[in-house]
Amino acid sequence: MRTLIDMPRWGGLLLLLFAAPGGALQAPSLDADFVWSADVVNSDFRNNTLDISGNVRVTQGPKFIEAQTARARNGQAEKQQWTFEKDVHIRTEEADLKSNLATAAVVNGQIANARIEGSPARFEQVGTDDRQVRGRAGVIEYDFDTGVVKLTNQVWFSNGKDEFRGDVVIYNIRDERVQINPGGSSNRVRGIIRPRQDKASNNTEGGA
Repeated sequence: MRTLIDMPRWGGLLLLLFAAPGGALQAPSLDADFVWSADVVNSDFRNNTLDISGNVRVTQGPKFIEAQTARARNGQAEKQQWTFEKDVHIRTEEADLKSNLATAAVVNGQIANARIEGSPARFEQVGTDDRQVRGRAGVIEYDFDTGVVKLTNQVWFSNGKDEFRGDVVIYNIRDERVQINPGGSSNRVRGIIRPRQDKASNNTEGGA
């Protein structure tokens, strides 16, 4: 049985959860609500921590974060820290990210930013019809408010045909602007621009 909780009041609602018949609780939610669900719940009211596991899913409007385990600290504070582990998947209207580990800041009930780590962590822009913007790195930081993605540690980044490698890549999803090693680096940026094939050539090759 999965458990659904409206996060801003999870401390008090957990009391109701354990007292409810069958252990089920359905909290009303609006599009802007921060709501999580999981198979198993463990909460420490004294230390104000929450541990959930098994098909964890956090949603807020069109945004979601999925993982196998998650821990929340300072559940009653204006700024909370969530940690997600194992098969982490973050999805918004602008970006899709996957990794093994992620931390997210929730400020006044809103997901503000996320930092993912992996070997590698992966990013892909959502909603680009003419090209596939994506990247890989050891660490990827995503600001939900500004739409800025920062990739560090063995970065590979591509706009669909051309690709770049550098120490740091900062990409603004909304402006579609990219900076590579903006503060300078001891390592040079390496880019590959692939030749473009005309349609006639493609058609000839396809018909052969």
